[in-house]
Amino acid sequence: MDTITLSKQNRLFWLGRYSERVYTSVPLMMEDYDSLIDGSGMDYHAFCRKMGIPCVYDSGEDFCRRYLFDADSQYSITSAVEAMLGNGMVLRETITSQTLAYLQMAHSAMEMAARSDSPMVELQWVLDDIMAFRGSFDDAVEEETARNITKTGGMVERISLMLRLERHMERLEGELRKLLNRLYKTGLTPQPDALRTLSDQALDVQPVDRITLLSSVESLFYV
Repeated sequence: MDTITLSKQNRLFWLGRYSERVYTSVPLMMEDYDSLIDGSGMDYHAFCRKMGIPCVYDSGEDFCRRYLFDADSQYSITSAVEAMLGNGMVLRETITSQTLAYLQMAHSAMEMAARSDSPMVELQWVLDDIMAFRGSFDDAVEEETARNITKTGGMVERISLMLRLERHMERLEGELRKLLNRLYKTGLTPQPDALRTLSDQALDVQPVDRITLLSSVESLFYV
């Protein structure tokens, strides 16, 4: 197994988490964008509560624009895009310049979306660029451990969002099993109690409630 410094592990893991956060969150906003602008659609108060973020928005339109594009908010999707690119830039030598370019393209597409009155096309470009990043990442990154750490970060984020938003819960056990199969290839040290809880849930040994499971997912790794 490749030896990777703790600092690099951290960057790789959060590259996976942030890229998955953007890839999962943007379609949610696209689904409800028009209705949110009209003041209906997604219950943004409930959304904020489930995500554990302050609800500082004045209306559906305010939520839609600021949750997507507010660069001054640590909770916005734009901030996740910035963090995704920041980690990618530090990891340039590992992920290659070609792969980094797709993150830069996603960042540019997000900036264009923020300037648009009807950003659906630009937001779709963000998703397309992240998908291209994933394909290039698989092809270009030589270190297997590095690939596994980033993919594990992505799986942690995906499961966290599933649990927070209670979406696609029928896929939960399958996603947990994929995470457990992957994490042993990372060199990361999982927290024993959290790992035990996830294993019990994945194997249907002792199912636990959603909040306990979410806490275990979020505390599985300290990176």
